[in-house]
Amino acid sequence: MPDFNAGRVNIVMRTKDRPGLLTRAIDDVLAQSYDDWTLTLVNDGGDSARVDSVVSSRADILGDRVEVIHNAHSRGMEAASNQAVRRGQAEFVAIHDDDDTWAPSFLAATVAHLQSHPQSAVAVRTEIVWERISNDHVEEISREVFLPQLSSVTLFDLLRFNTCVPISLLIRRSALDAVGLFDESLPVTGDWECNLRLAAHGGIGFIDGVPLAYWHQRPASTGPLGNSVVDSAGLHRIMDRQVRDRALRGYVGEAGLGLPLYLTRFLDDRFDEVRDSLQSLSSRTNELERQLTHTIDFRVRALLLRLTGRWRPGR
Repeated sequence: MPDFNAGRVNIVMRTKDRPGLLTRAIDDVLAQSYDDWTLTLVNDGGDSARVDSVVSSRADILGDRVEVIHNAHSRGMEAASNQAVRRGQAEFVAIHDDDDTWAPSFLAATVAHLQSHPQSAVAVRTEIVWERISNDHVEEISREVFLPQLSSVTLFDLLRFNTCVPISLLIRRSALDAVGLFDESLPVTGDWECNLRLAAHGGIGFIDGVPLAYWHQRPASTGPLGNSVVDSAGLHRIMDRQVRDRALRGYVGEAGLGLPLYLTRFLDDRFDEVRDSLQSLSSRTNELERQLTHTIDFRVRALLLRLTGRWRPGR
């Protein structure tokens, strides 16, 4: 087993039955300009022989900087992440899913940032890569910047939705320990829920500029080659509500029902007011449209009569 205290960054990679994408992900790690890292690869219930074959094909370059953990049965994304995090004592942790990639300068930029800022983590500008897989060949379709309006990562925005996906983050290990690692009870949305706790604990920095992380999406793929955010969209919505409900119950347990009850009614009343205003505006618009149509029809008829010589003033 390699000495996982050696690398300053523990790169956590989860995989299951997609060796082609895994090969690309390992090559991506090897292309980093910053090389003080170790790779902890968790095969979460997939074919161990295929994973070992991919790792062996890069053994000369990886050397003793990789450890492979084989789970006979899938333990879930967050449990697999925690397994890998606990295996090392690196100062920083990066979650590099097996289907995503980094710019070669990702680790250099994010490590430098956390060395000079006390935040829990740092995120980078991210690009979505749309792709499709056919006969084991990955074809890129297009790219677009993820949340181009984003200029910082705030708890305020994270309360609405996840503004920084796993591939975009470098996390301080001490902060991850302080907030309790990833929530293994969540089949999805665990990254967002952990980001909320990290942001509340010490804040999350943001490196703007050119994208340094690439979030790969394959909307046409299902099964092992699919993305959970697409493949399990319904489950994401369910777990989103459960995370919020759990936090709300915790708040009510400490502060009581008063404020949530007030805000629920206050917001409901405001929504009713907006709905009524829109309905009134729609009725007024329809009436104006009717009047305008009538006026136009009258003027058109008058013009036609004048052109045909049948118009008489006062008619």
